[in-house]
Amino acid sequence: MDLLVGTAAAAGVPDSAATATAQCLWAGMHGLITLRQDRPSFPWLPLDRLVGALVAAHLADTV
Repeated sequence: MDLLVGTAAAAGVPDSAATATAQCLWAGMHGLITLRQDRPSFPWLPLDRLVGALVAAHLADTV
């Protein structure tokens, strides 16, 4: 978690929001991976594209 908080802060997320951003990123990544494992027949986009979109969405208001 410290790595995610530090990364969020380094990306420009204010200190007051870095922990919340990190926790939401962690939860979103967990959900994405869990869903991909649970629904392998769903027409998923490539994982790197989905991870990029997830990160960008969480950092959109800060950069």
